[in-house]
Amino acid sequence: MKIAYCIGNIHNSGGIERFISLKSNYLVNKGYEVHIVVIYPSSEKPFFHFDSRIKFHYLNLDFEKENGIIKHINFNKNKKIFLQTIAKLFEEIKPDIAISTFCKYSKYIYELKDGSKKIIERHFAKYKRAQYYSKLDKYYLGRIITYLYRKKDYDIVKHFDRFVVLTHEDKKSWGEYLTNLEVIENPLTLIPENYASLTNKKVISLGRLNQQKQFDHLIDIWKIIAQKYPDWKLVIYGNGEKEKELKKKIKSLNLDSSIKIYPAISDISSVLLESSIYVMTSKYEGFPLTLIETMSHGVPPISYNCKSGPKEIICDGIDGLLVPFNNKEIFVEKISYLIENDKIRKLLGRAASQNVLRYSPDTIMEKWINLFQSLVCT
Repeated sequence: MKIAYCIGNIHNSGGIERFISLKSNYLVNKGYEVHIVVIYPSSEKPFFHFDSRIKFHYLNLDFEKENGIIKHINFNKNKKIFLQTIAKLFEEIKPDIAISTFCKYSKYIYELKDGSKKIIERHFAKYKRAQYYSKLDKYYLGRIITYLYRKKDYDIVKHFDRFVVLTHEDKKSWGEYLTNLEVIENPLTLIPENYASLTNKKVISLGRLNQQKQFDHLIDIWKIIAQKYPDWKLVIYGNGEKEKELKKKIKSLNLDSSIKIYPAISDISSVLLESSIYVMTSKYEGFPLTLIETMSHGVPPISYNCKSGPKEIICDGIDGLLVPFNNKEIFVEKISYLIENDKIRKLLGRAASQNVLRYSPDTIMEKWINLFQSLVCT
């Protein structure tokens, strides 16, 4: 069976690129023929490893540009160029399954009449930044409003054979107006051989230093923790536009000796194994990879119950702790609870390392393979 992934850029170090590499490598090892169709050119090599059997196709489209940047104001013209180019490519490779990663142009591959089954996968929750819209889902008129808010996306995804989302919570938010929805979670990228001892007085957080991750909340929370438990430290690993602002806030609160921010690290196992608690204060997520990677190392997580992912990944009180969204006071209580109760900390960590195996590559990729086979056989 031939699978073609259509993605804007494959050279970044983001989650989409990471999962495309993991899934592609898995599929070629199972005998699938995998093609990666890259829309935007780059002189760089892919950040993640791809098996040599995977075939890359760079479209090198003649998009109208200004100072090297694509002028999306000419969207219809660019879209036509994209569809004409990829149609010719699909005539050559003849994919059985074509998958859009929801990028600006690939989400229109449903218009191609090449005979392949079309899948679109979304790596963010429906509401993403606009969390206030999600509250309207409780009401009939509210659901009409949220439908109109995402109407452009609805008008696209309804044409695909399957629309794959990452959580059942997200499926529910989309589902009233769609019949082609399917939930397939992100897989673990690694299953460690060792687990954290949970004896170090270190709390860790991972992620981009941006508005989404709300590390400013975490600094406010830690100001209280640092006063109560001065021998405990908070370590944040990440890069992003908020770095200077966050470091300035840490300094203004006299937390320089208690909070450290380091650049993102590729070997996350080394830092997770030295940690005792993981904390996540995100405003929104799609399906937080760092959360399941943390749990696989036996580190108990504490997370805001944001949309979407945390409440499906964490079984509150069993393998981690959930905090009402944006409630800093309760977050302080949860961290204090795990700091003061090392036995509970270790019980949660042990359960986390076992429960998270439901996201093992074999388990998740079996769902994808079953989906491919069901579509091709219909």
